[in-house]
Amino acid sequence: MQTGAYRIYSNTFGAGSVEDVAFENPDGSKVLIAYNSGNSAKTFSVADGTRSFDYTLNAGDAVTFKWSGPPQNGNHAPAATNVPDSAHDFTFQSLKGSASDPVIVTYDPALPANGNSIRTGNSLITYSLPFGASIQTAGTETVLDRSRWTVTASSNGDAPTKAIDGNLSTRWTSGHGLTNGDWFQINLGTKTSFNQIVLDTGANSAGDYVRQYQVYTSNDGVNWGSAIVDGTGSGQKVAVTLPAQTAQFIRIVNTGSSGSWWSIGEINVYAASNGTDSGSIVGPTAVSNSLQSQAWTSPEGAQVDVVYNGTDSSQSFPISTDSSVTYILPGGAAAMFTITNTSSLRQPAIGNLTPNAGMAGQTITINGANFGNVQGLGTVNFGSTPSSIRSWSDSSIGVMVPNGLLSGTVTVSVYGSNGLFAGKSSFTVKNPPALPRTGWVATASNVSPYGDVPGNMLDGNVNTRYSSGTGQHNGLWITVDMGQPQTFDEIAMDSGTSAGDYARSADVYVSTDGTNWTKVSTVNGNGPVEIAAFPVQTARYIKVVNTGSSGSWWSIAEFNVYKS
Repeated sequence: MQTGAYRIYSNTFGAGSVEDVAFENPDGSKVLIAYNSGNSAKTFSVADGTRSFDYTLNAGDAVTFKWSGPPQNGNHAPAATNVPDSAHDFTFQSLKGSASDPVIVTYDPALPANGNSIRTGNSLITYSLPFGASIQTAGTETVLDRSRWTVTASSNGDAPTKAIDGNLSTRWTSGHGLTNGDWFQINLGTKTSFNQIVLDTGANSAGDYVRQYQVYTSNDGVNWGSAIVDGTGSGQKVAVTLPAQTAQFIRIVNTGSSGSWWSIGEINVYAASNGTDSGSIVGPTAVSNSLQSQAWTSPEGAQVDVVYNGTDSSQSFPISTDSSVTYILPGGAAAMFTITNTSSLRQPAIGNLTPNAGMAGQTITINGANFGNVQGLGTVNFGSTPSSIRSWSDSSIGVMVPNGLLSGTVTVSVYGSNGLFAGKSSFTVKNPPALPRTGWVATASNVSPYGDVPGNMLDGNVNTRYSSGTGQHNGLWITVDMGQPQTFDEIAMDSGTSAGDYARSADVYVSTDGTNWTKVSTVNGNGPVEIAAFPVQTARYIKVVNTGSSGSWWSIAEFNVYKS
């Protein structure tokens, strides 16, 4: 790429996709850089004029292409097989005001799923929020009285009531790093109308803000349906603007991950002073002369509005019908809004669950179609209990079986990333009693030097752990001596708060004498709780041999054995 090159095109489809950016050099040649951020090889297409080709890029690899431009005559290669035809370029005047150096903002139908989303009526509104951008309200909202509120949370490092005590120096905390599925819930005491939620971590915990979130409402605290908004947090104070709601319960669910805890110093809920829905986000309603805007309708029927700020300072524009909600756009940045009628969205559909029976904490896979490439407004509930999402793609969702479910059959309901209902299926929850572990002894091939001894996996405390102290590799092993022969057909390894330290793959062996071993099962790890089931065995010793590889240590917070 030469000095003076400018960007002419780019695509992003979210985490795990092929990210790319193209530039044109001053001499007219073009350069394309592509990076596969996924964990498997992906095939993509490159097209310029009438020339095109397909290319397969391995996971984690990057590639650079350079060419002089389309030929003016001669034979042309066949069109690429995977080129989408719904992209659109918006061209704006650059900050320098040079007509030869335009600013190009590219719309692709896969982009909206990676933005902030709001379901309102029959419309799905998505919008981008580039670095430094924010949404502000007019300040005329009425803050709701909190005297009748009851607040609860998925975990309590500090008490949830500290988030509504009027003291920003106290806080509720999750007590662990941000994990998909963490939630904070408000019972307003009675059905109440509202349209904004503001979460403030307080200055002393400014880095503990929710990274990505969904908001749900309910009238009974049991039936939640799909999320009404999803978005991203970017600092100490996170303001969430909603379509006007009337409900008794509010649940904010974290869908991101971070080593930081989630903290809320104060949470407040607001109602529009006029009691109407006029403050809902609908997209740009007016743009000043200092901003540039363009609109376009995609072949799929989506209305796309792009606003570009070609000045050196932040500018604002209204995005609600009554101008009470404004978008603050930094200089040199662009904001994209997409409005789609829900009737034109792809209908998600659930297929089957693999496996269709399991224990709390176990990761299962939901297969189907049209779930969307990212979670967005997507939800998976076991009965009325939301599940933590481990992975999300258009054809499969990895979810953890929630804690606290009773043994028996439960209905699993799924909503796609666009908020549409995908269907439901049955799952059998198993809660077999674990064998008593008194007198058991654990040993390991490798042990962390930081006190994470093998005995920790048998101490009944999920906050302690055994750790290998080294990255996972073929041949690492742990052995449990149960003291005497036991009859069993299942083991469970829980990595606890070290959720990423599960065995990537492993073999399970049993022995009566600790010398002669019989392989009974294989573990293919996909989450922090790993279950190995096998025909009923009677043995004294169990050995698990790691056969995978990972930079992560191998950690086991709790090791249990069952006769199911």
